[in-house]
Amino acid sequence: MKRLIPAYALLCATIFLASCSQDQDIMETDSNLLADAILLKDELPNKSYDTSKKGLYHGVVAAANSTSRGKIWINLANNANYYALIELVSGEEMAFKLKPQFMIKSTVPTVYEFTGDAGSFIIDVTDSNNPQIHDLVLNSQNYFSQVVKSMSYNMASSATAVFTETGNPAFTGTWSLIADGTISSPNGNGGDGITSVMVVYLGEFFEDFDFDSYNASVCLGNGNYVPTLNSFGTSGFTISDYQTTAFANGMAKWNLSYDPNTSSYMNYLLCQPESAGTFSWSSIDGTIVKYGEIILD
Repeated sequence: MKRLIPAYALLCATIFLASCSQDQDIMETDSNLLADAILLKDELPNKSYDTSKKGLYHGVVAAANSTSRGKIWINLANNANYYALIELVSGEEMAFKLKPQFMIKSTVPTVYEFTGDAGSFIIDVTDSNNPQIHDLVLNSQNYFSQVVKSMSYNMASSATAVFTETGNPAFTGTWSLIADGTISSPNGNGGDGITSVMVVYLGEFFEDFDFDSYNASVCLGNGNYVPTLNSFGTSGFTISDYQTTAFANGMAKWNLSYDPNTSSYMNYLLCQPESAGTFSWSSIDGTIVKYGEIILD
């Protein structure tokens, strides 16, 4: 037994040191996670994954029961790594890493669970053309999300906003736009065609994928203008007027055009300046009508 004691002690010490080393590696990995995740905002999609489920995904997030909102970037092995970033308009940045045990359970790697200090979410890319986010929880709040696959030839982009009825702050929610990059410079001015809008109001989210071109000939010399983000090649330059979106058992007609160069809103259909984006919402039976503003972040 006397000879076994040193051997046993040595074994324990070895295990202890290995454990400490492993814990240190985990701590170092976690400490670098946010720094790595932040880089996703500028990371280019891997061209070889344009037709794969792997790559980069981008979109928007919005709280179910508040106006908290932001953007999300997800890396599914775009550079052989798996992590994600959520950036809220409040300035809070949250990093997430792949949950290892979730991958072990998955025989087909099309569903991934990410976890971080702020919360967790699941992304399902069974159909990479229609990725789905489930069970998104941030700071103990439930969130909705809409994401798209970002392509190497034209990265996806987004814009977030909040809407409020004039004189009635109870009728308020979030308004988010996405351009998935598949409609490049439809008006010949370098913008990206808007492909979806997500509206969140009173714990429900509503999606719309139909956008109408409109007559902007007076202002822009284009009688068939396609709504765009990043218009004129300028990040944040939004032109999207004369649109309709159904939500909350009603229909909204809305205009949302903003020039970041002058920090001003404009209605390019009427060719007149505005103080904000505008909407008019009417109930299905037409008995209730609401008017309000949409303010971009």
